[in-house]
Amino acid sequence: MKQFVTLLFLTMVWLGAAHAQTVVQVPSDLPPSEGNLNNAIQDAITNGTLSNTVFELEPYGYYILTGTIIVPEGQHLEIVAPAPGSDQNSAPPQILWTASGGVTTDFNFEVYGSIKLKNVWLRYATTAGTQVGSSLQIQNNPDPNVQERAEFEGVIFDYSPTPSNASGSVGVTADRFVGIFKNCYFRNCIDNHLRYYGRAVSFPFDAVGWHSDSLYFENCTFANMGYVHMQEGNMYTDNVYYNHCTFMNVVQFTLQSGWWYKMAVTNSVFVNTFMYGEIPAQTTNGEMNGGTVRIDSVAAFPFTPPFTDQDRRILFANNNYYIESWLENWMHDNPYSVFLRSQRRDDEVPIPMPMLSPGTQAFFDSQDFPFMNAANLYDDVDPVFSVSPTNQDSLMAFMHCKWDDNCDHNWAYAPDEGWFQTWPLSEDLSYSSTTLQTAAMGGFPLGDLYHWWPSRYADWSAQASAEKTRIMTWLETGNDPLGISEVPGGNIPA
Repeated sequence: MKQFVTLLFLTMVWLGAAHAQTVVQVPSDLPPSEGNLNNAIQDAITNGTLSNTVFELEPYGYYILTGTIIVPEGQHLEIVAPAPGSDQNSAPPQILWTASGGVTTDFNFEVYGSIKLKNVWLRYATTAGTQVGSSLQIQNNPDPNVQERAEFEGVIFDYSPTPSNASGSVGVTADRFVGIFKNCYFRNCIDNHLRYYGRAVSFPFDAVGWHSDSLYFENCTFANMGYVHMQEGNMYTDNVYYNHCTFMNVVQFTLQSGWWYKMAVTNSVFVNTFMYGEIPAQTTNGEMNGGTVRIDSVAAFPFTPPFTDQDRRILFANNNYYIESWLENWMHDNPYSVFLRSQRRDDEVPIPMPMLSPGTQAFFDSQDFPFMNAANLYDDVDPVFSVSPTNQDSLMAFMHCKWDDNCDHNWAYAPDEGWFQTWPLSEDLSYSSTTLQTAAMGGFPLGDLYHWWPSRYADWSAQASAEKTRIMTWLETGNDPLGISEVPGGNIPA
């Protein structure tokens, strides 16, 4: 298979062949005691054993950070916990900040080497419940031949607002970052003021020169976010892969910017993405962004990349997009929109984004770009989630603030469940739409199977390797090896 397939395979198995390691069981903090995890890791660093140690946390444990955990250059940190079950005592262990003063909280983890987290609940808040603007920061290795690597499996990234360096829950200040996210849940990554934060993964605002080699997301959920994936300035990612992901309630860009080189977004659900909507008066070139993925021409990039439009490989297949009726109605009927229409300023009233911008659709439709393909899209099909993670009154108030006077409002869904470490969480993004339940490749449900369709996840896992091969072959050759069938959806919300 071609270079991207090989690169993706190497990315995914990077930590699969670890040498013999010592397991250190870290006891949960029992307040007022704090810092057990900090102390255990520092002891390993001091003894020169960090890279050979696995730190195992207790189910339902409570690990209070008393300072940033730093992974030195050339070393590896691995923190794991047992897979969570279905009762409170099997909850993932939380890692969160002390409420004590005088602690620098810019980064919860500062990674100069590599890191792996598995089955932990990373909460961006103090023990008192206060949000903290931290990031798990991936720092640059000065050797240009060394990739900066991180793997996250079964991790909950919870309640992350704008970090101090204006990046994301995971911030990237590196030039060859490789990030693997499997079975992760980004929950309530919101900012009370800024509509374009929090983010799952992002370069810092107003930085230049950083770069990611690969980002891989599979069976992940992003619920209540400012953005999900952010690229800034001249910074972008070479290889991007989202498969079986659920995107729910994203204020602005889900996947930004349109500078993709090689990208596959497949088998996913997008509901209420780009909730801020399109404001026609602000679109000077007449080009809507779209609510899912956008493609810009290389000629429109604010920098010169090492590829042409003909070199690019982009696949957008087996995906659904839907704007819930309450949100569409609120765009039109919120008090500020009513006022704007009374002043005959109708072009300032927000309207729902289409699934794809006209320019993006043109790339997919053009025979000039055979390696940019969209297929099997379900536009305007309501999944009808079982228990939506939407605090509707608070979300309506927040959106009104952003459209009107930019006031602040907390719109998190059930934030106390994070504070009290309630398990299992109350939301359930399985759904009743029979159309979408078989719309993914292989007849599986669209979206995150690990969290919301556990009865189907084992069957899916058994064929996951073949599915990846199909996706990568389609991406690189422009042809689905099993054949393409275009599935028209409903009308784009208007």
